[in-house]
Amino acid sequence: MVRLQEDEIKWLNNNFPQMSYDEKRSVITGLFSINHTFNDVTIKSIFEIEVQLWRMHDRNEYPYVYNTDGKIIRIAKMKKMLPQDLHIYKDNMLCLGLPERFQEYYPQGFKLSTFFKHLAEHLYWVAYYERYDKAPWNAELHGDDALIDYYIEKRDVENLRKLHKQKKGIGIAKQKMRNFLSSKTNILLLRKRFFDK
Repeated sequence: MVRLQEDEIKWLNNNFPQMSYDEKRSVITGLFSINHTFNDVTIKSIFEIEVQLWRMHDRNEYPYVYNTDGKIIRIAKMKKMLPQDLHIYKDNMLCLGLPERFQEYYPQGFKLSTFFKHLAEHLYWVAYYERYDKAPWNAELHGDDALIDYYIEKRDVENLRKLHKQKKGIGIAKQKMRNFLSSKTNILLLRKRFFDK
């Protein structure tokens, strides 16, 4: 279980006064206000959230974050979208990113201030979509599709072979997978192979 350190509790109280930390349960709850700008578009919004730090094994993974007032799922319904397209699961838990990418985003491990910056960007993306009916930037894919993109980027032959067998029901030889990863044109063919139904 991860607990906030004294300096993080002070930072939370100073920067997010509408949120509170329950030390016994290791949970942060309350109103998360965003005032974020991207490409000269500023959006202010408020989301009610719960950050369950107690579910983290250590500071090398994301906490579980829930939108406790259901605002994001209501936005998805209003926009006639699947909740996952707004990066939220049906139980109101946010999809914050591919666990395999955690170290890229948090090279020194979880720090509350860095995480809240990430969370503000994440919720800005949702609020922007609510307001403008489009995404402010390309978001990461979901589930296996995100893993496929990640493994293609990393040129991870073995994991791509496993996902190929899992998704397509047939294996693929190591050399064939290496050939797919050998050029941009071949990578496009590999993506088409994975993502075309």
